[in-house]
Amino acid sequence: MRLEKAAEKPTESRPGRGRPREFDRELALRNALRLFWEQGYMQTTMSQLCRAMGIKSPSLYCAFGSKAQLFLEALAFYKATYWGPVFARYLEEKNLYEATRNLFAATARILLSPDAPCGCLTVFSALTLPAREEGILATIANMRADTRQVFRERLKMAVRDREIAPDCDIPAITGSLTNYFEGLTLQARERDICQAELLAIALRGVKLLPPAIGVNKELG
Repeated sequence: MRLEKAAEKPTESRPGRGRPREFDRELALRNALRLFWEQGYMQTTMSQLCRAMGIKSPSLYCAFGSKAQLFLEALAFYKATYWGPVFARYLEEKNLYEATRNLFAATARILLSPDAPCGCLTVFSALTLPAREEGILATIANMRADTRQVFRERLKMAVRDREIAPDCDIPAITGSLTNYFEGLTLQARERDICQAELLAIALRGVKLLPPAIGVNKELG
């Protein structure tokens, strides 16, 4: 994910004075996201963000408020852009085992994509932010809870559709899938791991599922 110039562009001016300058908000968020991922929230300064986003300090404060608000908007953008479509497909696919395989395969591709921050910013931030950043940590906790809920909902659908037994330990399986997903995001930050290696690891995640009804062993 390369930083790109998100220069402010002058709008039409009124007589006697110019209007506030506009900028590409999505591109600015992408560049802020990359900087937060590379340096961490605490180490990133507002002046660095202004340079990366290609806007001046007054425009940044006017558009985003504070650094914390910018960080939260960047996180929301990251989740919606990269993970929203993936989890939506996971809930739509009919076969639990193929859906889970496809989810983890997509996870590996996203985590090492040159267009996205390597490793999940949400998980990484949860591990590195100090406790005093209560508001940000609470938002991150909610985002991680959303991920758990996706796995939980998909397993309940599989029980309803008689893919897996109704006495499966849904909470335990949900926790295992969530921990595996988050573990992949941390492995993706290792500089020497390649796409093929992470993909091979990711595809093992389907083995965390219980056996299908009428099948003696899980897909794998």
